Amino acid sequence: MPGATTDKMIAPGQIVPRDPATRVRLAAPADEPFLRDLHRSSRGADFAAADLPPATLDMLLEQQYRAQALGYAAQFPDARSLIILHRDEPVGRVLLVVGERRWHLIDIALLSSARGQGIGSATIEAIARAATDTDARELTLSVLFSNAAARRLYVRLGFTETGGDVHVTMTKRLDA
Repeated sequence: MPGATTDKMIAPGQIVPRDPATRVRLAAPADEPFLRDLHRSSRGADFAAADLPPATLDMLLEQQYRAQALGYAAQFPDARSLIILHRDEPVGRVLLVVGERRWHLIDIALLSSARGQGIGSATIEAIARAATDTDARELTLSVLFSNAAARRLYVRLGFTETGGDVHVTMTKRLDA
């Protein structure tokens, strides 16, 4: 069935960043504390201006984490959660749907300490190569219109904006 997800196509060993210090593996239940910390790291700054008491901020971020996890699970039941490791330490997560002709990057997040080092770019490029190796024709993602820095990064990585308003759909055509 076109677009169907198959486990055979998502072997993390296929997703190999060019930097040998960076690798990707399937997430496991033991990664839950890291994923919570990652969410806090990537979303906590969004609420800094609200000057919330620490307990309130913790509760808000925990609720947001659970809502995001449930929302992704409902909207993308075939998604695979992958952990990005750098020097054998978890530094990020990718949520990915793998289809026969299209791979969709649902979410990528890196710890603030891992940003700006090329780890995210290298991971996305490795995902594109792996998708090409399986004869996928495109890699897609959606990004908030207001996230100009991410949109610029995706354009540098070969994505083009193909639609949307609040969330911009971006597509990278893959050469087989």
